[in-house]
Amino acid sequence: MLKLLLKGKYFYHVLQKRHSELLQQDCLSEELRIKLKVKATYHSSKVVELGSRI
Repeated sequence: MLKLLLKGKYFYHVLQKRHSELLQQDCLSEELRIKLKVKATYHSSKVVELGSRI
């Protein structure tokens, strides 16, 4: 059961990372682009952390 929860969290962070990266590419505002980059970095670190635990 715990492994299933970890996989769910893993895929959630993968999707959020990809979503933030796509929005960042099409963003016109530099301020918003920086915020999206921070979000993508956070989700990327969570993907690495959860990936090592699965």
